[in-house]
Amino acid sequence: MTKQLKKRPVEKELKFLADFEIYGVLMFAGIYFAAKYIVDMDCGENPFQLNWISFYPLLVFSVIVIEGSFYWRNKLKLIKRQRALSNVEIGRIYHKLRWVNVILLTAYLPIIIMAVLAKENLSGIIVGIFLYLFAIIEQINYFHVRLSYETVKGGLLVVEPLKRLFTGTGKRSQLRKDIDAYLRLR
Repeated sequence: MTKQLKKRPVEKELKFLADFEIYGVLMFAGIYFAAKYIVDMDCGENPFQLNWISFYPLLVFSVIVIEGSFYWRNKLKLIKRQRALSNVEIGRIYHKLRWVNVILLTAYLPIIIMAVLAKENLSGIIVGIFLYLFAIIEQINYFHVRLSYETVKGGLLVVEPLKRLFTGTGKRSQLRKDIDAYLRLR
């Protein structure tokens, strides 16, 4: 028995994706600062310090997600026949951004290793690692294989896209297709 995916009209889907990514960034930042405030209030002096160990991955995650929002907004403009970048222009820009993101993600590894060796605050390290993993998932979702936004009867599929990623049967993301189009013309 095959699962029937819920479909929205393309224009509504693109608007949802563009808006939802911005809301996601705001939500993650809000939760981050709210958790810090609540933990500081409940536990006393500096139990969860605002430092680069936990804040840097939030910034990287936010950058990647905002890039995604701009991508979907441009796609929306394209289908509305408004002034927008072509798929090849988008491919050229995001081909470079993909590598900037990889550098940003890689730069975190020495930070976290030094934090662990220096026995920094454990809660900051844990939060940082979770945010770092979210950033990696978004990087994969946008620049390699589509992992999200699949629903069956209103419920979000999580295991299915991950299974496709690890078995190599996942669909290339739309952004990756635009990057590939640019690379073929280069």
